[in-house]
Amino acid sequence: MGRADQAVAALVREHWAPLLRSLIAFSGRVDLAEDALATACERAISSWAEQIPGHPVAWIRRTAQRALIDELRREQALVRRRHLIATDELVDAEEALPSDNDDRIELLWLACHPALGSESRPLLALRFVFGLLTERIARMFLVSTPTMAARITRAKRRVASAGFALTSSRDYPDRADDVARAISVAYAAAYFAGDDASDDLVTLLHQTARSRPHPALEALDVLVSLTHARRDARIGDDGRLLTLAEQDRSLWRVDEMTAALRRYSALPPSSGYAEELRAYATIAAAHALAPDIERTDWSLIDAAHRRLAQLGDSPLDRLDRAAGRAASGRPINRADVDRLRQELPDHHRVLVVAAHLHRQEGDEKAADELIRRAIELCEYEHERQALHHLLSSYTEPRD
Repeated sequence: MGRADQAVAALVREHWAPLLRSLIAFSGRVDLAEDALATACERAISSWAEQIPGHPVAWIRRTAQRALIDELRREQALVRRRHLIATDELVDAEEALPSDNDDRIELLWLACHPALGSESRPLLALRFVFGLLTERIARMFLVSTPTMAARITRAKRRVASAGFALTSSRDYPDRADDVARAISVAYAAAYFAGDDASDDLVTLLHQTARSRPHPALEALDVLVSLTHARRDARIGDDGRLLTLAEQDRSLWRVDEMTAALRRYSALPPSSGYAEELRAYATIAAAHALAPDIERTDWSLIDAAHRRLAQLGDSPLDRLDRAAGRAASGRPINRADVDRLRQELPDHHRVLVVAAHLHRQEGDEKAADELIRRAIELCEYEHERQALHHLLSSYTEPRD
């Protein structure tokens, strides 16, 4: 990566949100503001190849404003928008914009507008809040770049046609559940893909939970913090995903876990999505407190799964419960597995659980076939490597 690329990447990471928010305020157009800022960043990579300007943030903002005005003119909308753009003169920003965490939070609330579909919100959160390239978001969500570009374009058109505007997130506390869901999906996608955007999402979530207190955000903050604290131990030297039983717990970030456990102890019982997240945080806390897999408090985990069942009979919740039992070597109920295979027939983790059941029952041939099929369906490389390792352990000669 050249100096210009590095400079633009650093600028995007620190200043994307305040720049985008100022461009939205300047134009009144969320979609065009985002496009103009992306265009300015692309132009910077080529324009800065020989020399980086003395005030790079001001350069980006002026270039984005010019692109924004040009696009409004092409739409023949400039006259109608004189009340939004009072003059063609550009703001002369000699100083870098401060990196204001509130900018990110307000853009996050905008990306999670209820008029947008739930599948679009995490995509726009990654795009609006962090300025991630479409190619990078596509890798996280395991789709092609053209497919992801089409999804983001449709979502931005929806934003434009509905006339969304930047409003204070404090005026819309009822949107917090949607924000929590979007962050959860975005974090899971980044975490499984091994993308360092997961670090930024953890930071943003922690800031959001503190500045916009809400049961769902606070519970998700605990859950994600406990999960993220295990990041250094989750991938083995051979590149495969390690189970909790295999992880070197000395690599877990004890300081992060301790802080998250303190926040967990302060979570009150709730309802709905917030209570679902609190139950999952209970499971993560049980693992964090265990010195090894054998001394895990499985009764606490089972109680959390029973609470999840009371909140809603979700196949994914039941899959997590069955997978946990399989990983701990405890018996798996055949009726539960059969039901999961009917509901999620092509989910590779369901097939892994079914393979454990067949091994439990002594049918090693069926177990091997299921793992081979799971490998075909699994799209995450680290997880595929783990399944290959599991298969080799199944097929090794026994004494």
